Amino acid sequence: MTPRVIAGGALAVALLLVGAAVPMHAQPQAAAPDYSIDRFYSLPSLIGTEPRGMAWSPDGQALAFLWNDEALPFLDVFITRVGPGAPLRPERVTRLPRPDIPATPEPSWDAQRAAIAAELDEGVSNVTWHPDGRRLLFSFRGDLWLVSPGSEPVRLTTTPGAEQRATFDASGSRLAFLRGGDLWVAALRESALEAPQRLTMLARDGVGVESFTWSSDGRSFAVVETDRTPIATRRIPDYLPDEATITEVRRAYPGEPSEHRRLGLVADTGGTPRWLDLGTEPSDVLFTYAFSPNGRALLVDKSDVFVKDRRLMVIDVATGASRLLTREQEPDNVSAEWRAAWAPDGRSVYFTSDRAHDYHVWQVDAAGGTPRAITSGPWAVFGFSVTPRGLVVVANEGRAEERHVYRVPLRGGAATRVSVRPGTHTPVVSPDGRSAAVLFSSDTVPPDLFVTDLTASRPAMATEQRVTTSPRAEFAAYRWPAPRYVTFTSRADGATLHGRLLLPPGYTPDRRWPVVVGSIYSNTVRNQWGGRNSHPLWGFDRVLLEKGYVVFALDVAGSSGHGTAFRRRIRLDYGGIDVEDIHSGVEWLVAEGIADASRVGIWGSSYGGLLTSMSLFTKPGVYRAGIAAAPATNVLHALTGEQRVMDRPQERPREYASASSSTKAAGLQGSLMLLHGMRDVVVLYRDSVWLLQYLMQLGRDVELVTLPDAPHGWDLGPRYQTRYAFDRMLEYFDRHLTPERPSSP
Repeated sequence: MTPRVIAGGALAVALLLVGAAVPMHAQPQAAAPDYSIDRFYSLPSLIGTEPRGMAWSPDGQALAFLWNDEALPFLDVFITRVGPGAPLRPERVTRLPRPDIPATPEPSWDAQRAAIAAELDEGVSNVTWHPDGRRLLFSFRGDLWLVSPGSEPVRLTTTPGAEQRATFDASGSRLAFLRGGDLWVAALRESALEAPQRLTMLARDGVGVESFTWSSDGRSFAVVETDRTPIATRRIPDYLPDEATITEVRRAYPGEPSEHRRLGLVADTGGTPRWLDLGTEPSDVLFTYAFSPNGRALLVDKSDVFVKDRRLMVIDVATGASRLLTREQEPDNVSAEWRAAWAPDGRSVYFTSDRAHDYHVWQVDAAGGTPRAITSGPWAVFGFSVTPRGLVVVANEGRAEERHVYRVPLRGGAATRVSVRPGTHTPVVSPDGRSAAVLFSSDTVPPDLFVTDLTASRPAMATEQRVTTSPRAEFAAYRWPAPRYVTFTSRADGATLHGRLLLPPGYTPDRRWPVVVGSIYSNTVRNQWGGRNSHPLWGFDRVLLEKGYVVFALDVAGSSGHGTAFRRRIRLDYGGIDVEDIHSGVEWLVAEGIADASRVGIWGSSYGGLLTSMSLFTKPGVYRAGIAAAPATNVLHALTGEQRVMDRPQERPREYASASSSTKAAGLQGSLMLLHGMRDVVVLYRDSVWLLQYLMQLGRDVELVTLPDAPHGWDLGPRYQTRYAFDRMLEYFDRHLTPERPSSP
């Protein structure tokens, strides 16, 4: 294995090897930390590889997960034992063949593409336990494998099409999975699958089974069929082959037909599904469907595509008759952070709702009745799990930027916090409710896996035991400034806004500093690694700090965790109230004596690109320069999901025009960089090309950075692409904002 090796890491190893032979007074100094885009986005990764795919054994005594202990992208299966007295350490279960990632690939096109493909091979994609608690099922390069810890893996399938969502029945004697758009079942005999039986015959172009679940008794399935044929096709050009080609993708705009779904029941022996009557609108969205513990009923949580009419219902499996448990009709709703689950005894249902201050857990009897609050207060719930011992809830009680784990009695009552470390805790709860596998990170700690004891009467650090240590040893030499979490008032409507402020090393309050506002988006103010950790911004932000920029992010209207009313401020107003929120943050930075008002930059991607371009177009003099990456500048070309905020354009033409920054482009006075991937099917590249042409015609200061091989997540693919994009962005801000490198403290 010869990954892209960074010199500092090699030097550290060399010093360890020769240190005993070097006199103390002559020991060389360790290499200084390399605060560069090249180091932060090269392999082995400085911050390591994030554990994922956590799965508990049926008895809750072992935890399986996917990880790489060499800080490389390729994932293998690991486990840790969680029984009494067992040490919590990662044990490798698989060592699968993985491609070589050359440190310096040959310069030929083919060699470069092979190196990229090797880097993008992430190995095992998921893992689950067999019901016997001794064996593990995992998916590797589209096929299914079975392994017992300490033994070699056994391949179960060898097929051209990938097997997906594979799950055992309760006995472990049968395995169900999706392949080619249909549901299949195969009997498992020791370590071999018998010939699979196709249970549904639904797959055709644009149509197929999207998901399924076993019934409690293993005699039937609930299946969701998705039909994408009503969706219009868009043509995406590709200029990388020898001859330019056109790829047609199904991609609906707001106001156009979206995919249709239906829910049905099919016997474990196969046959035509019995489709359930859930209403007349086929574009409705299914958020939850789950069999009751006794298998006689099916819980369904669904809504219209605009998330204005939510219905929680129970379906009688034998007759198909439905019973409405509760209905929420709210014309101003803009979000659907909904979850629903059966109580352990099947007599009631828990669900999240923001019908009061914010999202909380509610309970309703399965026979019907008035819902009652299980949690309440001026804070928000972001998810919950039901266990025989009670509810396990993730919430931000106390500090808006935190995400902690709480215990709550099944009948409600005081929430007991069981996570201790400040930061973001994302739990996967064991079947017995005694432990939680927690992916934890904070502003200064990269993601790693912990196991939390949910039964501790007095939670302390000892109840959060570390399983993995992902960062490289050199990580300890770097400084990671912790942000200040601040609040200020909206200039538009007086709402309380939350910000995340990073100050550069050597910051002093006796002068004003250049500021980069970004990455602008909703839900960016979090105590977690990288702030908005759905993108790898941790390294980019750190380089900005090292160069002497102040970095500032804020939760704009529509963000979660600040109350229902705060979220709904965004209703029908993309590019309006949210842009005012950002401007409010800049005014606060200036009023606090932090920002040099003449050197403020802004950037964001996707919706953040809309906010960036709209801020430049409608706030002349506030921002000197901005970078709009994959920018949604024409909301008429957005995804249909944006109808949750904007309704259909046929009914809201003025609002759509107002929310589209392309209609305000003539207001640009500063400088704008557009950055876009040509393979983007979420926000179309053509919209940036059109905007570039329009701004050129107007004589405005605009430039376009094109990433020919990049999809919408332009910074989530191969690292060469991330390095290239971030380097261009840094050069752009340096050119327009001229930072002064701070002196070391």
